[in-house]
Amino acid sequence: MYQREWHGIPLESVAAVSSTRLPDTSFYASFYTVFFKKYSRFEELDPSWVQLKTQTAAFIRQHSKFNNDKRILSVGCGLGITEKALIDRGGSNIEVTEISPEPLRWLLPYIPSNHVHVGLFPSCLPDNRVYDFIFLPSVDYFFDQPELIAFLKAVRERLSPGGVCLLISLSFEPAVTIRRVFGAVKSMADCVLEKASMRRRRQFWGYLRNRKDYHSAMEASGFTGIHDGFLEKKTRWDTYWIEGSRN
Repeated sequence: MYQREWHGIPLESVAAVSSTRLPDTSFYASFYTVFFKKYSRFEELDPSWVQLKTQTAAFIRQHSKFNNDKRILSVGCGLGITEKALIDRGGSNIEVTEISPEPLRWLLPYIPSNHVHVGLFPSCLPDNRVYDFIFLPSVDYFFDQPELIAFLKAVRERLSPGGVCLLISLSFEPAVTIRRVFGAVKSMADCVLEKASMRRRRQFWGYLRNRKDYHSAMEASGFTGIHDGFLEKKTRWDTYWIEGSRN
């Protein structure tokens, strides 16, 4: 996955972009400095993006593990649109993690400070704390396959027996098709042109996966009862989900 802009902000105006290295924490810190100068509230963002996040919240809310008797964690909440929508509907027990404090500005007024954990997962969490339900809102794209498996193993260790991990992804890619092959060839050609300074460089943003990749990662991480599907298509994004349980 490659990006030239995000939320209408050209990435090259934020920091030096790289077609081979993922953004680091300093890149995101610079991005959110620009972002919060451009936007002051959720309602100013692309309405279809906000709708996607609130649709995701509605999907999570109907899960059997989502209720006030359970300990719930969102890993990598970003701006927290989904989490705020859940809190607005009574999800007072939600805790969140985020790698840096910058994107949390809009969410912090709505969530207790002791429910916010800043830093790398799982080291940012209190020792030995486990959860009944952990959801991962579009964070998988940042990991290659071995890294995703290691990450999911860490998530599983933070689940209580019978707990559920729900992974929600916007980086789903169908199995090999002519379209996918064409896309791969186009990406390779774009990289060559960018290296030759014949095209504006795009930022390497993350990894695409197909259904087999996701199932393989969940199985290798020790999850059982794995099943998956798609959210109803209401925006231009395809939202894939997969979940598994810890025995």
